[in-house]
Amino acid sequence: MPGIDNSHLDAKVMLRVNHLPKGPCKVLDAYGGHGVVWQEVSAKSKRADIYRVGIDKEKRAGCVRGDNRKWLRGMTLSLFDVIDLDAYGIPFSQVEILFKRKFKGIVFFTFIQCSLGSIPSALIRVSGISYKAQRLCPTLFGQIGWQLWLDWLANNGVKRVYHMSTGRKHYGCFILT
Repeated sequence: MPGIDNSHLDAKVMLRVNHLPKGPCKVLDAYGGHGVVWQEVSAKSKRADIYRVGIDKEKRAGCVRGDNRKWLRGMTLSLFDVIDLDAYGIPFSQVEILFKRKFKGIVFFTFIQCSLGSIPSALIRVSGISYKAQRLCPTLFGQIGWQLWLDWLANNGVKRVYHMSTGRKHYGCFILT
């Protein structure tokens, strides 16, 4: 089932407005789409100094085209103050790349558990849960998915996560220093 573009748009926008860095802001929007979220952030914050580059699998204005994981592995991330990971699911691979590349800046994310609350196998494994246990009862770990995410972020140096949650949808941000 495809995701719904920008559900809870106001919450996403206000989270970003409230956590923007001071001064000119360069944003890498890794799930670029049509740029609606960042257009709204600029309008609501009344800032003309937000510069956005998007990544999208489809050809879209303001976006480079392709798999965002490949771009995140190869781009000079230090050019950006903000990386936005507004995914339809859980951007585990993308955040893992940011940790490995030692990105410094603000990361916005969307963490959505769909269907039976599935979460990435890699997130379960880095949390110390064996592959065998995961295979025996895959839906069990979905119940603690959000907590596994927060623990994993903390284990990677994230000191504080700002977020708004509704059911199994979590919109958040953290700062990597």
